[in-house]
Amino acid sequence: MKHIPIFFFFSLNLLLSQSELEKANKAYASRSSGSIKNKAVSSQINLAIKYYTQSISKKRSLEASIGILKSYYFSGKYVLNGIDKKKDTFNRAVKLGEKFILEYPDSPEIRYWYLVSLGSWAEVYGVIAAARSGFADIMKEHSEKIIELDYKYKDGGGYFMLGVVHLRAPYIPFFLSWPDKIKAEKLLESATMTGKNTLPQKFNYAKALYKNNQKIKALELLDGIVKSIPTGEDKVEEWDQIIEAKEYIKTIKE
Repeated sequence: MKHIPIFFFFSLNLLLSQSELEKANKAYASRSSGSIKNKAVSSQINLAIKYYTQSISKKRSLEASIGILKSYYFSGKYVLNGIDKKKDTFNRAVKLGEKFILEYPDSPEIRYWYLVSLGSWAEVYGVIAAARSGFADIMKEHSEKIIELDYKYKDGGGYFMLGVVHLRAPYIPFFLSWPDKIKAEKLLESATMTGKNTLPQKFNYAKALYKNNQKIKALELLDGIVKSIPTGEDKVEEWDQIIEAKEYIKTIKE
């Protein structure tokens, strides 16, 4: 026993003294550890989900509620394989998001991460299921609320979400008549001018430019994205945008 280094006991005591929320935040910040481009390993994000869940079960807090939504999204998007596992995870995240919005109606963070999961839910369930659920109108409503509550949150996240739904939602006379590609371009441009100008913002702004017949400007933006070098805890998400941008360039150059 006397040969065991004293720092071992210090480290053990420190770990035991950490709250579930602190351990969850630490695991989430390490979610990209061991990743290969846009494919993450499960260890750290599973720990984050475990500890956020434990934290919520003991004492519900806004921080833990945001954390579990972010973690389910990351797991479903970048870790899990198989459509059924993805559906289960995004279903869980969407239901939690709906519940949390009622508990924290003035939180732009909750609404934003709810929409992120809802968008991924729509991707795995398909266009028909999304249309039946009123997906586009829900996205529009909560995006506008995010802008109202805090337009700076997540580097203009409300502008970004609203721009994306205008860009992707089909115009359907008498049923879905508000989607507008010009508005999409303006909203996505606003997002790129608010905060850090992230790769997802650049990529979707480039797509809006292309759809509005500005191919040269779009390709310039896309070229910048594919030359990016992902670093830090967001590198999995950034790699995903780089890979998508490369594929999109192929389609518009054909």
